[in-house]
Amino acid sequence: MSYIKAVYFDLNECCEDFVKGIELLEQSAISDASKYFQRACKSVSDDHKFFSKYHSYYGFSCLLSGSFDAIELCRHAVKKTPFDGDICMNLARAEILLNNRLDALDVISKGLRYSSNHDGLQKLQSNLGVRTRKPLPFLSRSNPISIALGKRMRKVR
Repeated sequence: MSYIKAVYFDLNECCEDFVKGIELLEQSAISDASKYFQRACKSVSDDHKFFSKYHSYYGFSCLLSGSFDAIELCRHAVKKTPFDGDICMNLARAEILLNNRLDALDVISKGLRYSSNHDGLQKLQSNLGVRTRKPLPFLSRSNPISIALGKRMRKVR
């Protein structure tokens, strides 16, 4: 899976260890990034505004390193801060790595409810090939009427 860059408005608010961890993650230096994320996690209290973000990235980097239990860090971060698109994106990517496509789609849709313009979540959604709604919800997708109507609607778009 290709790396999707995090979406930040101001990295100056984040601690230096976290910023360094992001840079290393983008360079695919996973184990080094994980160490910096761990330091960032230890540098803040549970009520800090970036607590969940730091733990989300730490969990994701640990998962990339092969520690599959680390997905719980990502899940906990989303439960605590569901409105942060980056945290949702990390959990979705983690679920994809663990072949939990349905869980990933669920997290993406929840994340897009709060952060509808989040580029990373939108890219993940398109990469996973999420279908659009059926033209007539009460008919199956294989119904000839539904197929014909769907083709017409795609031409209009």
